[in-house]
Amino acid sequence: MIIAFSSSSPIASTALLTDAGELIGGSQEEAKFNASGVCLRLLSDLLRAHQLRVVDCMLYLADLGPGSFTGVKVAVTLAKTMAMAAGKEAGGLSAFDLISADGVVVLPSKRGEFFLRGLDRDVTTVNDLPEEPYAGFGPGIVVPTYPLASRFAGQLERVVRVSAEKLVPEYLLAPSISIPNKPYRESHA
Repeated sequence: MIIAFSSSSPIASTALLTDAGELIGGSQEEAKFNASGVCLRLLSDLLRAHQLRVVDCMLYLADLGPGSFTGVKVAVTLAKTMAMAAGKEAGGLSAFDLISADGVVVLPSKRGEFFLRGLDRDVTTVNDLPEEPYAGFGPGIVVPTYPLASRFAGQLERVVRVSAEKLVPEYLLAPSISIPNKPYRESHA
């Protein structure tokens, strides 16, 4: 069995897959402020509904982003921690692939910009939504399509398996952080 998580968007999701990558079950829920709790509850519900146990998992997968800085970290941390604790491998796919494996995808960037992954799989930043058919979510998108953990099904050949400690998010932008006015200084007491 494979356990997968996605939390790079306002929708958190969890899925169970067979070792061959076929979907056993998936669940999603809006989770703007508690993606970790939602993912773990969804996982517990799926395991119970399918009479499976987490100890039977052989691979842990995560949505690697791009997406909200904290949101992306949630799925990666869950997959990484569970894989490390079980001594199993981890892996992931981009949020682009978890929206549409081969189509044009747009994701919100910042200040009205979008990340656009074209059919050539190259990612660029654009100010306007494309005219060609696309899937994705963000401002101005009337029918949003969010990345879902269940879309790992059928894409295992794209997943690069790594040891748990090597699983990391794929950010396209550096995090927006500020420098404190009074930096922390070690006390010399």
